[in-house]
Amino acid sequence: MFSKSHSKLIRSLHSKKIRWERKLFIVENPKVLGEFISENFEIIFLFTLKDGFYVNHPKSILLSNEQLKKYSSLDNPQECIAILKMKSFTPHSNSWSVILDRVQDPGNAGALIRLADWFGLDWMAIPPGTVDPYSPKVVQASMGSLARLPLIFESDSNLDILLRKENRIIVLADMKGISPKDALASNKGCLILGNEGNGPSDFWKSRCDHFVSIQKSPRSKTESLNVATAAAILLYEIST
Repeated sequence: MFSKSHSKLIRSLHSKKIRWERKLFIVENPKVLGEFISENFEIIFLFTLKDGFYVNHPKSILLSNEQLKKYSSLDNPQECIAILKMKSFTPHSNSWSVILDRVQDPGNAGALIRLADWFGLDWMAIPPGTVDPYSPKVVQASMGSLARLPLIFESDSNLDILLRKENRIIVLADMKGISPKDALASNKGCLILGNEGNGPSDFWKSRCDHFVSIQKSPRSKTESLNVATAAAILLYEIST
């Protein structure tokens, strides 16, 4: 039976501090949850409606429509709220990786996680100042790709050491740079994606091997591309 302690736990996991203290996070979509189940994530609690897809799961606990609406972080609750244990994956070191340099928007972060999974990147780094990938909105936006992507949580300076150790070229997406075909020709490297409003940090500007830009039409008056859109174009260039 859904209890006060359950509701307290759900509310507490909207705090980054509590998520990381307990190594727990929330998944609120049946399809997304299926991705985590297929990758053998441990389910701590699975709260679902009586007609929900996971009603017969051994960890399922029934809750009402009213309770689902009350405790869901989604505008349109989707029949379940699951609490899962965090799980890490061993990073690879033979292809490309990406660093999210103070990316703040959960939707962008989730989309970038999906892209990294789609293009089979070695790992994604989440340095301080970047949105928590285990926040409910990022988990939802990643649509299950978080279940497969190796993540690295390190400072910029430690990431710089790692990139040198793995012998990666460092390519930084910026408004003034060379073409993707020239910058991304290497078989092994790291793409730095900067903050939505302020762009890349001075730290990475001073350490990158190349600045890369996506050329726009002479007729375009658009100031910039969304970071996830730009990443999709650049990662496609890497893969072709």
